[in-house]
Amino acid sequence: MMCAATELVHTASLCHDDVVDNALIRRSAPAMWQTTGPSGAILVGDLLLCEAIDMLVALEGGRHFPAFMAKVREVVETEAEQELLWRGKDADEDTCLRLARQKTGPLFAFVAAMSGGDDPKLSDVLEEAGYLIGTAYQLADDLLDVIGSESEAGKTLGTDSVRSKTTLPQGCQDGLNITRKHVDALCGSALELLNDYPSQRQALTDYLARDLQPVLNKHSNLLLELPV
Repeated sequence: MMCAATELVHTASLCHDDVVDNALIRRSAPAMWQTTGPSGAILVGDLLLCEAIDMLVALEGGRHFPAFMAKVREVVETEAEQELLWRGKDADEDTCLRLARQKTGPLFAFVAAMSGGDDPKLSDVLEEAGYLIGTAYQLADDLLDVIGSESEAGKTLGTDSVRSKTTLPQGCQDGLNITRKHVDALCGSALELLNDYPSQRQALTDYLARDLQPVLNKHSNLLLELPV
């Protein structure tokens, strides 16, 4: 149920983001607001957030709800910071990395930490691994927004540039190559964190091969054209 609630929050954020970014395509279909109008898409996102809250409040007496909401708040605050404070402005590499970590890492971190069960040490390690993988995923997404193929990605690309959004590929010199290297380094660091936990390390290895690497492989020809 924790995973389902987290997915609902993620889907809600997509409903809202596509309105903000004026994105027309999501998951190879018209974006929600293209069907319902902007107001309808915002309200659908709100409903999904309410459902996620209800699910976490009902689970185990709501004991995971504070941790869940802390992560959701981190996401929303960072989205607001990126939009209201940084859009159209130059940012250094560290700032771009922090924005990516705090925008997408928290939801990965929450689910990862909860999978540690009652082992606090394992939960802490998994939480940080989740942050690292979430950051890598966001950086990969930012990279593909610049060089990706819409037909392969199944969503509208190029919105970061149109809206002058501060991301690592957009925000620093040689941003494409730097971003690509950070994605690899973050994934490697997450795996290294799990060296003492073979089953969790294997699960992460499988996830990367199944869900992250294919995102990059879809655009491999474009990636390979970048100078190393």
